[in-house]
Amino acid sequence: MKANKNTIKLLGIAIVFTLVTTGLYTALYVAIKNKTAATTPLLEKVDELAGRESRITASLATLRKQSENIDKISAVFFHENEIIDFTKKIEALGDQSGTKLTLESLEQGVTGTGGPSLSFRIQATGKFADIERLLIILENFPGKLDWRTVSLNHSGDTAGESLWSMSLSLKALNMIN
Repeated sequence: MKANKNTIKLLGIAIVFTLVTTGLYTALYVAIKNKTAATTPLLEKVDELAGRESRITASLATLRKQSENIDKISAVFFHENEIIDFTKKIEALGDQSGTKLTLESLEQGVTGTGGPSLSFRIQATGKFADIERLLIILENFPGKLDWRTVSLNHSGDTAGESLWSMSLSLKALNMIN
């Protein structure tokens, strides 16, 4: 009978232990479930902020990379107050090409779309190869030039060299207010 009482005590202790363990497990499960439910909106907000921050960081990195390109594009356009610098660049093409270049006329105007423009006429004299070099430089000049007229004439021979004169009428469309 004594073995029976010990078995019943052990069985009772096991049942109580099982009930306490099940109760603790259920209490912990409910507490963790509630904590998880409470943190879900916070985690979503953190993810949203992290995504926004990474997009901002990526945008700033892209802007830093493109700043050199922005400077190059900005250099192509010139303002009304920079016309003198623009004309100096045009006049410097004479030295670059080996021609005697003069800027004969300069006139501000408006393009067909209403944007500002700058019409100018160039007179250049030199050897045929130099005149050709000047034309190539002007074709590759940064900005948008609208070619109006080109006139090429043989000026004659001087000191055994054949001289040519060229008259160009151009319109710079890369001017901004």
